[in-house]
Amino acid sequence: MENNSGGGNKIYVVIIALLLLINGGGGYLLWKENKGKKDEIAQKEVLQKQFTEKTLQLDSLSLELDQFKGKNAELDSIIIAQQNQIEEQKKKIQAVLGSAGMNKKKLEEANKLIAEYQATIADMQTKIAELTKQNEQLSSQNQQLSTDLSAEKATTAQLTETNTVLSKKVELGSLLQLRNMEVLAIRKKANGKEVDVNRVKQAESLKISFETGDNKVLENGPLSLYIRVLNPKGETISVADQGSGTLKLTESGEVVQFSKKADFDWTQSNKKIVVYWSQNIQDAGTYKVEVYQTGYLVGKGEVALK
Repeated sequence: MENNSGGGNKIYVVIIALLLLINGGGGYLLWKENKGKKDEIAQKEVLQKQFTEKTLQLDSLSLELDQFKGKNAELDSIIIAQQNQIEEQKKKIQAVLGSAGMNKKKLEEANKLIAEYQATIADMQTKIAELTKQNEQLSSQNQQLSTDLSAEKATTAQLTETNTVLSKKVELGSLLQLRNMEVLAIRKKANGKEVDVNRVKQAESLKISFETGDNKVLENGPLSLYIRVLNPKGETISVADQGSGTLKLTESGEVVQFSKKADFDWTQSNKKIVVYWSQNIQDAGTYKVEVYQTGYLVGKGEVALK
């Protein structure tokens, strides 16, 4: 009987030991599983923090890229492609980190995506550095071009001013210096001889005569002088069918009427010019005559009639 009791006790001890071993093993497995989950959660939190930090950095870089848009179409396409790539990477990482049942495989995938994310950051930083350098070079070139253009404009303005002054001198040098200008009221006798008169009722026409003088600056060729006959009221006498027209005065820009045009061939030497005007000589008083060349007054005279 004593021997059977001892054997039973041993069996109980073995059973208890086995139960303890089983419970211990289960507890260890449960502990290991819980520890693994905690590690995964911790790693996920670390990855989430890294992702958030990198996202903020990438958003800042993306804004920096925006300032380079609008320079040219090729550059815009590069920037847009880079920004699209960033958005795609963001979505992938968010999908992995936001998925339920985080495990070792998903953590590895998230790690890989974040590594790619970091590579994109480095690539963007390189591109921004290149773009900034190009932009600085372009700004420097544009500034130099602007400086050169300003200098060229200043030179051109100076040359234009010089040419204007020279042209003005040539223009003024080309003007005739009329001399011996005379305005007479005349009538013709039956034999054709001209007789000077001083009464308006006797005057058939005004005889306007002058000499051009020499001028070696004025080139040879056809030349026109414009003659204004002003009545005692100061009005220009003009008759369309007698060749009257309008004339722009060079110095004032005023447009005035002229009575008659004297056309002749200029040969740089003195010429005697005679012009007759017979229209509307009917009021007593002083008749004034002005002679213009290219809008400049070059001679004048007058006659008083009773």
